[in-house]
Amino acid sequence: MKLLITGASGLLGLNLCLKKGATHSIFGLDRGKLRGTPFELVHADLTAPEAASRLLQQIRPDAVIHTAALANLEACEADPQSACLLNAEVPGLLAQSAARAGIRFLHISTDAVFDGTKDGIYTELDQPSPPGVYSATKLQGEVNVLSTNPTAIVARVNFFGWSLSGTRSLSEFFYNKLSTGQPANGFTDVSFCPLFVGDLAEILLHMLEKNLAGLYHVVAEITLTV
Repeated sequence: MKLLITGASGLLGLNLCLKKGATHSIFGLDRGKLRGTPFELVHADLTAPEAASRLLQQIRPDAVIHTAALANLEACEADPQSACLLNAEVPGLLAQSAARAGIRFLHISTDAVFDGTKDGIYTELDQPSPPGVYSATKLQGEVNVLSTNPTAIVARVNFFGWSLSGTRSLSEFFYNKLSTGQPANGFTDVSFCPLFVGDLAEILLHMLEKNLAGLYHVVAEITLTV
């Protein structure tokens, strides 16, 4: 299967790109951070007019996994317009282009579309209540993807692992603090079900292979409370 993975330098995108095997030909979309990768690098700006359709015509993948996003919460609050463009508009355009070309599409969303006030575990049937610009634009991205491409997969996720910068996940935060003898303050009232990024990458590939469609919460079996 030929896969186009956006956000190839991000924590999830990079781990997906490195899952190259006998049955997968990987094309990783990056805006210039990566060099000398063991997978095919593609450079493009998805915010440019008609960029999505041109990219799919160039690569002609069997499936797209869209991990790229503006995930910095402070940056989203400071620039809601950019957050809307990257987290809501671009996913919709890419999903629409994929639908027109008959290409499978998997969009990565977030458990942050919920405000955390519910007692117990959230399911796909629960009504989202995004508490900020990041989560609101990610929710709009879900709507845009599924309204333009009903056969797409939207995966709400929470994951941890090792990133290029070493600063992209909660596990790295605690490791960086504790390994240098610094205190690591956390929360006392937050529960979530994070997946190791390598396991999440495997699951997402299986979801495509099974031709799933619609909204899914892709989480670990065990709930972590911090």
